[in-house]
Amino acid sequence: MAEYILVKKSQVSLFKSIPFYYQTQNGEYSLYKKKGDRLDEARLKKTKYPDLYIFDADRETAMAELIAALNKDFEKKIAQGKLKEVRETLEFIVEEALAPGQEKNMTALPETLDILLGRYHNDNGAMEYLRKIESNSSILVKHTVNVTALTLQFCFFHNFSESDTRQLAMAALIHDVGCSQIDKTIIETSKRLTDKQFKIYTTHPEMGHGMIIQSTDFDMAIPKVALEHHERIDGSGYPNGLTRLASYSQLIGLIDSYESLTYRGKAFRKVKKPFATLSLIKEEVMRGKFSKELFKRFTSCLGA
Repeated sequence: MAEYILVKKSQVSLFKSIPFYYQTQNGEYSLYKKKGDRLDEARLKKTKYPDLYIFDADRETAMAELIAALNKDFEKKIAQGKLKEVRETLEFIVEEALAPGQEKNMTALPETLDILLGRYHNDNGAMEYLRKIESNSSILVKHTVNVTALTLQFCFFHNFSESDTRQLAMAALIHDVGCSQIDKTIIETSKRLTDKQFKIYTTHPEMGHGMIIQSTDFDMAIPKVALEHHERIDGSGYPNGLTRLASYSQLIGLIDSYESLTYRGKAFRKVKKPFATLSLIKEEVMRGKFSKELFKRFTSCLGA
C-alpha cells in the first residue's frame, strides 16, 4: 500500500511543485491539488479544507521546496515591515507544533518551526523547551513568539547571515525557558511583584542556562543568552551584575524589554505605543544600561 505523508496546516500554502491528496470516506486517497498549482493563502484562511497529504516518493522534493519557501516567506514579510503577520504566523506555527498528539505523528514532515530554526536535521530540543514553557504559562509562549519575531526583524533588516539568524532566533525562542520552573502565579500576575516574589523570579536565568547546557548540544551562545538577557552593561542587571555581555545577550535583553512594555500590560502599567516604549528605553540607554549603537540599530529596523 502506498504511503502518504500529512502536510501541516502551516505549510499548506508554501507548496507549488508537489501534488496534494486527501483521504475519502472509504479510506482511499484522491487528488486535491495538481502539480504546479499553489493553494491561495487568503482562501485557506477562510475555507475549511480536509487534511492534506503528499505521496511518500515526493518527500525529498517537498523538503527542498518547503525549506526554501518558508525562509523566503518570512524574509519577504519582514522586509515589507509586516511584523504583525510574522508574529501571527509564528504563533500559529508554535500552537500547531504544541497541539496534543503532534509529537506522535511520525509520518508528518518535520515541524515548520524546526525548519525555520535549522534544527530539522538535529535534535528537537527547541520543541521540548517550548512544551515546558507552554505547560506553565500560555503568556510566556506569546512572549517568546513576539521576541522571536522581533529578533528575526532585526536580523533580516541588518543582513545577518543565515546561520547567525537561526542561532539568534533559537536563543530568542528559549531565552525564558527557566521561567517554566517558576510558580505560574508569579509569571502571570498583573500586580507588581513583592520583594520575595521578585527574588524568586530572578532565579530563572540561571535555571534556564542549566536546563539548556544539561540536555542539548546547542552552541554555547544560546544558553548564554538565557543566562544574561537580564544583565545590563552598567552592572545593574541580574543574576550576576555583569558589565561585559555577549552581543547576543545584549540584543535579546533589549528586545525582551521592548516586548514586555509594548505587548504586556500590568495592573500598575498599561501597554505602551512603540514610540513611548522606545522613549523609555532611550532613557535607560542614556543611563548606560544598553549600548547606544545597539539601540540605534534596533530602532532603525522597527522603522523598516
